[in-house]
Amino acid sequence: MQACRYALEVVAKHPIYLLVYVGFLSLMGLFITSGVYPPATSAGYESAEVPFAVIDRDQSDLSRSVAAFLEERGTSVEVADEARACQDAVATGLVDYLLIVPAGFEEGYLAAARDGGDGPRLETVFSFQSMAATLVDTQVNQYLGLVRAAAVLEPDSSPEVLVAQAEASAQKEPRIEEVSVPGVAVGSEAFVFYLMWSAYPLTVAVVVSVGILMGAFNRTDVRRRVAVSSTSGLGLGLQKAAAGLVVALLVWAVIMGIGLVAFGYSAFTLAPADLACVLAVELVFVLIPLAIAFLLGQLGCGESVSNTVGNITGMVLTFLGGTWISLDLMPEAVRVVATFTPVYWLGEGLRAAVGDATGSAAEGVALAVDVLLLFAAAIFVTALVAGRMRATSDDAGGNAAAAVPR
Repeated sequence: MQACRYALEVVAKHPIYLLVYVGFLSLMGLFITSGVYPPATSAGYESAEVPFAVIDRDQSDLSRSVAAFLEERGTSVEVADEARACQDAVATGLVDYLLIVPAGFEEGYLAAARDGGDGPRLETVFSFQSMAATLVDTQVNQYLGLVRAAAVLEPDSSPEVLVAQAEASAQKEPRIEEVSVPGVAVGSEAFVFYLMWSAYPLTVAVVVSVGILMGAFNRTDVRRRVAVSSTSGLGLGLQKAAAGLVVALLVWAVIMGIGLVAFGYSAFTLAPADLACVLAVELVFVLIPLAIAFLLGQLGCGESVSNTVGNITGMVLTFLGGTWISLDLMPEAVRVVATFTPVYWLGEGLRAAVGDATGSAAEGVALAVDVLLLFAAAIFVTALVAGRMRATSDDAGGNAAAAVPR
């Protein structure tokens, strides 16, 4: 096992790649995932307190009820009924929502409601610093919709009665019930997103680290020592493969461990069997960058080529797999091309496992795993053929070199 030990020592002498591609990229994945799926808090929902002002030029029951409705949902601020004062209040952030009720609004609004026409409109001004004001405006329009409905149902009622009915309806709260969809693990989205992101650091780290490992055996002095050693070609190949597999497993274990620690609240919403399934799908995916690294080694590529291929391949595959941008936003041609990439099938396997790793979902997981294995096998066979052709080429000094006239 001297060759295997030597190969692992080669990787250990390049810790910077593991620190950058495993540590830094995993931390980047943590920050991105936390931004997209922030951890849920148990503090409950609290509506935003929006500072508002009402300029009431109508002085009617309806305008006063609108002001009272807003006071239950924000903080009232006194603003003078002057153009300059209104502009300053919004521009300086004194209020986020300014509502102006024009004169004759109640009479015109109720008459239009009873006749089925368009009534007068309220004048509103929003602060550019707050989006909550738009929500408040929507709530005001919903409240006026209740008044309009009451006026249509009871056209002979007084404004005071209509306002009272609208206020009673506005006080009612809808019944909320949480419904769990069978076979779907609610809350696992953060961990699954992290696993999809992990396809990039897994690809780069394994391709570069194992590529350097394989490239170390392409040095002329090493090849000469191997040629005169008692180790057979098959034995040497198996030891290099074992070393590469150890590196790939360590990279996978570290990245998965970081994800489980950081997003345990999301990962452990999955059933144990489903969690094991998603980790297994990610493990099968590791075989693909491992095969790519083996191919680079068979081609005699050096350290710089391994870095270039690892980074470009990782970014392109994760982009086409829908990690960076959802495939639903892509053109049809890109979606078709994506189905021929391994990261796409990684996502399919993860989604199937999260849904439920039993029944028809298990078939989806098995299909994704089979496709990933086919990708790895195809690249590995290509590497064997490329290595055989290189070994017998005239540049390598093999049989083809002997046939070249001197």
